[in-house]
Amino acid sequence: MTDLHRTLSWQTLMAEKQIAREENDTLMYQMPKDWFAIVTPLRGSCQIEGRDGSGRRRTTLTAGDICRIVPNNPVRLTRAPREHLPLEVAYIQMPAEILRNARDAQPTTAVRDLSTLHTLRAFEPHVASIMTEMLHARRTGAGNHYAASAARYLAAYLLHPRHHTSPSAGGLSPEQLLAVTTYMEENLASNITLDQLAKEASISRYHFLRRFSTSTGKTPMRYLTELRIDAARHLLAVDSETISQVGRRCGFPNAENFARVFRKHVGCSPSQYRQRGQRV
Repeated sequence: MTDLHRTLSWQTLMAEKQIAREENDTLMYQMPKDWFAIVTPLRGSCQIEGRDGSGRRRTTLTAGDICRIVPNNPVRLTRAPREHLPLEVAYIQMPAEILRNARDAQPTTAVRDLSTLHTLRAFEPHVASIMTEMLHARRTGAGNHYAASAARYLAAYLLHPRHHTSPSAGGLSPEQLLAVTTYMEENLASNITLDQLAKEASISRYHFLRRFSTSTGKTPMRYLTELRIDAARHLLAVDSETISQVGRRCGFPNAENFARVFRKHVGCSPSQYRQRGQRV
């Protein structure tokens, strides 16, 4: 056991809610060497600007999105246009050694260079939910053992992302799979069809259905439904929109359909799920 594992606590792991109340307020993040951070909006949406890929760009973070920040990659958050609520984000900062330990414990993990974790926007509602739970745990007095366990789980999850990084025999290429899943994530509220998804992969509908299932172990529509349920769970926990509004934002055509599908996947109704949440 390393010194870090023995001493990891709320003093070495930052977990806090940060707020920019005025319209022109800005939240700036620049990681020192050997630190890593994640940001996710808690209310509404925000704009984020920084380097991503080959250059600088600006994009929007909404519920379920996260930004992963590594050293030498400063980012800036501002309130989104026409957003009237204060900018509220969950912010988790941890020593990079936690990630290195998780990587070294699993030699087959796809992520070897931790700098590749940097991204301005990734749709990761599970990570966003973990972050809100960590804020709640710290606020309500959870001990250092909780902090250490949550940080190690978060590190392990980040090193094993949802997207497949190598093609299965007969499946989609990584580029095709990324194009399709990104399209799903960016259009959850829309009526997404198989034909649209096949077009994103640049293959016929017949071949797309078979190859997507080979790559993911799920049909495209089941995969899409699970994305929508993940996003709905996060919104129900941290947002004040009505349940019917949450359902529409996540692509469910009406309240009855939302309730039925949500109960099937989660085991309770959206309203029951919300009663457990709203913790931050």
